[in-house]
Amino acid sequence: MRHLSDHQTNQNKRAQSARAAGKAKSTPRAKPGRGVFRSQPRRELIGLEDSSMPIALSIVVIDLLLLAENFYRRIGLGITRVQTLLKARKSPAAKQRRSQRTRPIKNSGLAKNFGQELEDLAFIICLAFVPRRRNSKSMYEAISARAGSGRRHHGGIILRLAAFTCMCLVAPRLALAEAPEVVTPVKLFDPDSGEGIRVSPGFILYPQAIVDLTYDTNIYNVDSGEIEDGVVSLRPAFALRSDFSRHAVSLEGAAELRRYFDISDENSEQYRLNARALLELGLGIDVAANAGYNRGIERRGTAGDIFFSDEPISFHEKTAGIEVARTGNKLEIALGAGVIKRDYSDTVLGGAPIDLSLRDVTVRTAKFRADLGVNAKTKIFGELRGNEIDYQTATIPSRNSSGYAALIGVRHELTGLIDLEAGIGYISQDFDDPSIKSAGEINYRLAASWTPSPKWKLDASASRLVDPSRSQEAPAIITSEFKLSAQHAIGDRVLVGAEAGYLEEEYKTTPRKDKRAFVSGSTTYRLADRIGVFVSVGYRDQDGGAFGRSYKGFAGTIGLRSAW
Repeated sequence: MRHLSDHQTNQNKRAQSARAAGKAKSTPRAKPGRGVFRSQPRRELIGLEDSSMPIALSIVVIDLLLLAENFYRRIGLGITRVQTLLKARKSPAAKQRRSQRTRPIKNSGLAKNFGQELEDLAFIICLAFVPRRRNSKSMYEAISARAGSGRRHHGGIILRLAAFTCMCLVAPRLALAEAPEVVTPVKLFDPDSGEGIRVSPGFILYPQAIVDLTYDTNIYNVDSGEIEDGVVSLRPAFALRSDFSRHAVSLEGAAELRRYFDISDENSEQYRLNARALLELGLGIDVAANAGYNRGIERRGTAGDIFFSDEPISFHEKTAGIEVARTGNKLEIALGAGVIKRDYSDTVLGGAPIDLSLRDVTVRTAKFRADLGVNAKTKIFGELRGNEIDYQTATIPSRNSSGYAALIGVRHELTGLIDLEAGIGYISQDFDDPSIKSAGEINYRLAASWTPSPKWKLDASASRLVDPSRSQEAPAIITSEFKLSAQHAIGDRVLVGAEAGYLEEEYKTTPRKDKRAFVSGSTTYRLADRIGVFVSVGYRDQDGGAFGRSYKGFAGTIGLRSAW
């Protein structure tokens, strides 16, 4: 990751924000987003710590191995050359050429080069083990000075390898300049972004709370006999994040308490906790790991709400994953793996308890992605994702399956404000039961973002995935989703947004296919720093055909948000 200096970044953002704010009542604040793995700008590379004995020993060992290999190679070459000369000397033609030759053969210089390598090795050993004064040069500086001195302008293999090893093991990330960050409407508007509370020298706590009131015309999402009701939601959240110069860790938590005015059986509690860590190993190699726990409910009208239970169906979900990525080069590579374990709680239907252990499932995933830079603005990518769906309770027929999704596409930066990623491929899911036909579909992905000015931001996306089914009749669901969204900042106090989308859920091995369209709009007004009030409205319409579920509904929300 590359960063501008703090001073340059702040100047660019202030200038862009001021142009967009116009006659706002107060100066807009364009603070960068608080990403989980956003590190602070790193210091320039001015020298390396060389007091670590393992590093020095590793350099010496590598040097010795190279010297040994070089020594044996040169001995072998010498023996081969002697044998060739002895054979050549026996021929009459060789004797005639030797009698005519008046110029002596030049020394090959093998012994001289080998001696220089030995001198370099002795020099590095002295650097590693002989005590030096505190104000003397670091190991890397001393090696660089020796490699560039006198006639040894390029240095030998040992000096070059020693300098490279030093940089790989102990050098911090280089602080390289990059283009200024684009200010989006959310960053310009910044309705209630808190500064955070420093709880220790390396960690900052960001608390937040949202309370809202929603009116819904169809809380059960049914085709007939709709029931309307109001619901109050309280959503506290926090994020504890590090601000190290290198590496990052974070802990995030959130909860949602919903209380209905009339239908108290729909009351629910949800909460989640996620921990993440990022290790920056140098040379563009990052290792990211995450683990989390989530207690959620199946929303009415979604794929999990297959029957009208007396109360919302709840589940407990555990997640873990790791990803290794190499970035900052012409060829960028990422490898990752993850696991999700979801257990469902029993529910009630007509007063009778229902065991939902048939839904308990473990989903394992793996991915590989490679991005090849064609030029400064264009990259082509290939991506392969695999999954294994394993239900914990065996059924007949078996619902276990495994599959893959392959994509080939392009990422292109049309301008500094327009990004586009588009890919096409194939998605396939094979079931353990031979009587169930494999599912195969065209795979695609689209992600486009356009920020024509700091006041506007437009996004478009399209994607496909395989979702574990909650129904015994359908072992898997192929989900396709399309979205369009827009945001517009009016000064630094008002932010408006709109979203439209289409979702299609295809239940494999059954004729059921649900098609859902939705549209929503929202407006947020900043009352004061860290406090904002928002209003949103939305409409949804699902067509389940002859075998699925159809419904319509309208919802309106007003709420208050605060952050510290």
